[in-house]
Amino acid sequence: MKSILKNGLAVLVLISIIVSCSKDKTLLFDEPTAVYVNSLPDSTEYTFATAPTSRVTDTVLMTYRIIGNAATVDRTINLEVRNGATAKAGYHYKLGPAIVKANEFAATVPVYVYRKAGLKDSTVQVIFDIKDNADLKAGFPAQLRYKLTITDILSKPTNWETTWKNYFGEYSQVKFRFLLTVTGKTNWNSSPLPQDSRYLSQRARNALLEYNQQNGPLIDENGAQVYFP
Repeated sequence: MKSILKNGLAVLVLISIIVSCSKDKTLLFDEPTAVYVNSLPDSTEYTFATAPTSRVTDTVLMTYRIIGNAATVDRTINLEVRNGATAKAGYHYKLGPAIVKANEFAATVPVYVYRKAGLKDSTVQVIFDIKDNADLKAGFPAQLRYKLTITDILSKPTNWETTWKNYFGEYSQVKFRFLLTVTGKTNWNSSPLPQDSRYLSQRARNALLEYNQQNGPLIDENGAQVYFP
Protein backbone atom coordinates (compact mmCIF):
# COMPACT_ATOMS: atom_id res chain seq x y z
CA MET A 1 0.00 0.00 0.00
CA LYS A 2 2.80 2.36 0.93
CA SER A 3 4.57 1.50 -2.31
CA ILE A 4 1.44 2.38 -4.28
CA LEU A 5 1.10 5.69 -2.46
CA LYS A 6 4.76 6.52 -3.08
CA ASN A 7 4.44 5.69 -6.76
CA GLY A 8 1.28 7.76 -6.96
CA LEU A 9 2.97 10.75 -5.34
CA ALA A 10 5.94 10.40 -7.69
CA VAL A 11 3.62 10.43 -10.69
CA LEU A 12 1.84 13.53 -9.38
CA VAL A 13 5.18 15.31 -8.82
CA LEU A 14 6.32 14.36 -12.34
CA ILE A 15 3.06 15.62 -13.85
CA SER A 16 3.44 18.85 -11.88
CA ILE A 17 6.99 19.38 -13.18
CA ILE A 18 5.92 18.71 -16.77
CA VAL A 19 3.01 21.15 -16.51
CA SER A 20 5.27 23.75 -14.91
CA CYS A 21 7.90 23.40 -17.64
CA SER A 22 5.20 23.63 -20.28
CA LYS A 23 3.93 26.86 -18.74
CA ASP A 24 7.47 28.28 -18.53
CA LYS A 25 8.05 27.42 -22.18
CA THR A 26 4.79 29.10 -23.15
CA LEU A 27 5.76 32.21 -21.19
CA LEU A 28 9.20 32.18 -22.83
CA PHE A 29 7.76 32.13 -26.33
CA ASP A 30 5.14 34.69 -25.38
CA GLU A 31 7.80 37.16 -24.24
CA PRO A 32 7.94 40.21 -26.58
CA THR A 33 10.91 40.25 -28.94
CA ALA A 34 13.47 42.99 -28.28
CA VAL A 35 15.70 45.01 -30.61
CA TYR A 36 19.08 46.69 -30.23
CA VAL A 37 21.60 48.74 -32.24
CA ASN A 38 23.95 46.41 -34.10
CA SER A 39 26.07 49.10 -35.81
CA LEU A 40 29.72 49.30 -34.80
CA PRO A 41 30.47 52.00 -33.97
CA ASP A 42 27.03 53.23 -32.89
CA SER A 43 27.57 56.66 -34.42
CA THR A 44 28.46 58.35 -37.71
CA GLU A 45 30.22 61.66 -38.25
CA TYR A 46 29.13 62.49 -41.76
CA THR A 47 30.66 65.36 -43.73
CA PHE A 48 29.77 66.52 -47.24
CA ALA A 49 33.16 68.25 -47.47
CA THR A 50 34.81 65.14 -48.89
CA ALA A 51 32.19 64.78 -51.64
CA PRO A 52 31.88 66.64 -54.97
CA THR A 53 29.86 69.87 -54.80
CA SER A 54 27.24 68.21 -57.01
CA ARG A 55 26.32 65.83 -54.21
CA VAL A 56 23.48 67.36 -52.22
CA THR A 57 22.14 64.25 -50.51
CA ASP A 58 23.48 60.96 -49.22
CA THR A 59 22.42 58.01 -47.10
CA VAL A 60 23.70 56.82 -43.73
CA LEU A 61 22.78 53.26 -42.76
CA MET A 62 21.99 52.18 -39.19
CA THR A 63 21.77 48.44 -38.45
CA TYR A 64 19.62 46.75 -35.83
CA ARG A 65 19.16 43.18 -34.62
CA ILE A 66 16.43 41.43 -32.65
CA ILE A 67 16.61 39.28 -29.53
CA GLY A 68 14.16 36.41 -29.87
CA ASN A 69 12.28 34.83 -32.72
CA ALA A 70 11.61 36.03 -36.24
CA ALA A 71 7.97 36.80 -37.03
CA THR A 72 5.77 36.01 -39.99
CA VAL A 73 4.89 39.71 -40.38
CA ASP A 74 6.87 42.94 -40.65
CA ARG A 75 7.58 44.70 -37.36
CA THR A 76 8.30 48.37 -36.71
CA ILE A 77 11.23 49.65 -34.64
CA ASN A 78 10.16 52.65 -32.59
CA LEU A 79 12.93 55.25 -32.99
CA GLU A 80 12.52 58.52 -31.11
CA VAL A 81 14.66 61.63 -31.47
CA ARG A 82 16.30 62.56 -28.18
CA ASN A 83 15.68 66.07 -26.85
CA GLY A 84 18.38 68.59 -27.71
CA ALA A 85 18.90 67.57 -31.35
CA THR A 86 20.29 70.38 -33.51
CA ALA A 87 19.66 68.54 -36.79
CA LYS A 88 16.15 69.27 -38.06
CA ALA A 89 14.00 66.45 -39.41
CA GLY A 90 12.89 67.12 -42.98
CA TYR A 91 15.64 69.73 -43.44
CA HIS A 92 18.99 68.23 -42.45
CA TYR A 93 17.81 64.62 -42.56
CA LYS A 94 14.90 62.26 -43.12
CA LEU A 95 14.53 58.94 -41.30
CA GLY A 96 13.67 56.08 -43.62
CA PRO A 97 11.52 53.02 -42.84
CA ALA A 98 12.53 51.33 -39.56
CA ILE A 99 11.20 47.85 -40.28
CA VAL A 100 12.29 44.34 -39.36
CA LYS A 101 11.00 42.34 -42.30
CA ALA A 102 9.03 39.14 -41.84
CA ASN A 103 11.19 36.07 -41.13
CA GLU A 104 14.31 38.19 -40.60
CA PHE A 105 16.42 38.86 -37.52
CA ALA A 106 18.04 42.16 -38.54
CA ALA A 107 17.16 45.44 -40.19
CA THR A 108 19.01 48.23 -41.97
CA VAL A 109 17.45 51.64 -41.43
CA PRO A 110 18.41 54.46 -43.83
CA VAL A 111 18.81 58.08 -42.81
CA TYR A 112 18.82 60.46 -45.78
CA VAL A 113 21.08 63.46 -45.11
CA TYR A 114 20.94 66.76 -47.00
CA ARG A 115 23.63 69.29 -47.85
CA LYS A 116 22.58 72.72 -46.57
CA ALA A 117 24.42 76.04 -46.81
CA GLY A 118 24.58 76.44 -43.04
CA LEU A 119 26.62 73.26 -42.69
CA LYS A 120 29.64 75.03 -44.22
CA ASP A 121 30.41 76.56 -40.83
CA SER A 122 28.42 74.44 -38.40
CA THR A 123 27.82 70.88 -37.24
CA VAL A 124 24.42 69.46 -36.30
CA GLN A 125 23.58 66.22 -34.55
CA VAL A 126 20.68 63.94 -33.73
CA ILE A 127 20.39 60.87 -31.50
CA PHE A 128 17.86 58.15 -32.27
CA ASP A 129 16.73 56.16 -29.21
CA ILE A 130 14.96 52.80 -29.33
CA LYS A 131 11.69 52.86 -27.39
CA ASP A 132 9.19 50.09 -26.65
CA ASN A 133 6.21 49.59 -28.89
CA ALA A 134 3.69 46.81 -29.50
CA ASP A 135 6.04 45.07 -31.96
CA LEU A 136 9.45 45.28 -30.31
CA LYS A 137 10.81 46.13 -26.90
CA ALA A 138 14.07 47.95 -26.18
CA GLY A 139 16.95 45.45 -25.99
CA PHE A 140 20.39 45.71 -24.39
CA PRO A 141 20.55 48.93 -22.31
CA ALA A 142 24.01 49.87 -23.65
CA GLN A 143 22.92 49.46 -27.30
CA LEU A 144 19.78 51.52 -27.63
CA ARG A 145 20.99 54.74 -29.28
CA TYR A 146 22.55 55.84 -32.55
CA LYS A 147 24.19 59.25 -32.91
CA LEU A 148 24.44 61.00 -36.27
CA THR A 149 26.51 64.15 -36.85
CA ILE A 150 26.19 66.10 -40.10
CA THR A 151 28.43 68.87 -41.40
CA ASP A 152 30.04 70.29 -44.54
CA ILE A 153 33.27 71.18 -42.78
CA LEU A 154 36.42 69.35 -43.77
CA SER A 155 37.48 67.48 -40.66
CA LYS A 156 40.08 64.91 -39.77
CA PRO A 157 38.80 61.36 -40.35
CA THR A 158 37.98 59.64 -37.08
CA ASN A 159 40.34 56.76 -37.88
CA TRP A 160 43.27 58.81 -39.22
CA GLU A 161 45.56 58.01 -36.27
CA THR A 162 44.76 54.29 -36.30
CA THR A 163 44.55 53.68 -40.05
CA TRP A 164 45.61 56.43 -42.42
CA LYS A 165 48.60 57.82 -40.52
CA ASN A 166 50.54 54.67 -41.34
CA TYR A 167 50.19 55.45 -45.04
CA PHE A 168 50.07 59.25 -45.22
CA GLY A 169 51.79 60.58 -42.09
CA GLU A 170 50.62 63.48 -39.94
CA TYR A 171 47.25 65.02 -40.76
CA SER A 172 46.80 68.47 -42.26
CA GLN A 173 43.88 69.99 -44.17
CA VAL A 174 46.03 70.73 -47.22
CA LYS A 175 47.27 67.14 -47.30
CA PHE A 176 43.76 65.78 -46.88
CA ARG A 177 42.33 67.99 -49.65
CA PHE A 178 45.14 66.84 -51.92
CA LEU A 179 44.25 63.20 -51.15
CA LEU A 180 40.58 63.84 -51.89
CA THR A 181 41.50 65.35 -55.25
CA VAL A 182 43.99 62.77 -56.46
CA THR A 183 42.33 59.59 -55.16
CA GLY A 184 38.64 60.40 -55.65
CA LYS A 185 37.89 58.60 -52.39
CA THR A 186 35.11 60.23 -50.33
CA ASN A 187 34.54 57.93 -47.35
CA TRP A 188 37.62 58.07 -45.14
CA ASN A 189 36.01 56.96 -41.87
CA SER A 190 35.73 53.33 -42.94
CA SER A 191 38.36 50.63 -42.49
CA PRO A 192 39.88 49.75 -45.89
CA LEU A 193 41.39 46.48 -47.04
CA PRO A 194 45.24 46.49 -46.89
CA GLN A 195 45.56 46.23 -50.66
CA ASP A 196 43.26 49.22 -51.13
CA SER A 197 45.31 51.29 -48.66
CA ARG A 198 48.54 50.42 -50.45
CA TYR A 199 46.99 51.36 -53.78
CA LEU A 200 45.83 54.74 -52.44
CA SER A 201 49.24 55.35 -50.89
CA GLN A 202 51.10 54.66 -54.14
CA ARG A 203 48.65 56.77 -56.13
CA ALA A 204 49.09 59.68 -53.71
CA ARG A 205 52.91 59.43 -53.86
CA ASN A 206 52.90 59.49 -57.66
CA ALA A 207 50.51 62.46 -57.73
CA LEU A 208 52.57 64.40 -55.18
CA LEU A 209 55.77 63.77 -57.14
CA GLU A 210 54.11 65.07 -60.29
CA TYR A 211 52.71 68.10 -58.41
CA ASN A 212 56.10 68.99 -56.92
CA GLN A 213 57.81 68.73 -60.31
CA GLN A 214 55.29 71.10 -61.87
CA ASN A 215 54.61 73.53 -59.01
CA GLY A 216 57.33 73.14 -56.42
CA PRO A 217 56.78 71.75 -52.91
CA LEU A 218 53.20 71.57 -51.61
CA ILE A 219 53.05 73.49 -48.33
CA ASP A 220 50.31 72.89 -45.78
CA GLU A 221 48.49 75.35 -43.46
CA ASN A 222 51.19 74.86 -40.81
CA GLY A 223 54.01 75.90 -43.14
CA ALA A 224 55.29 72.33 -43.46
CA GLN A 225 56.01 70.56 -46.73
CA VAL A 226 53.49 67.86 -47.53
CA TYR A 227 55.01 64.41 -47.85
CA PHE A 228 53.95 60.79 -47.61
CA PRO A 229 56.09 58.28 -45.67
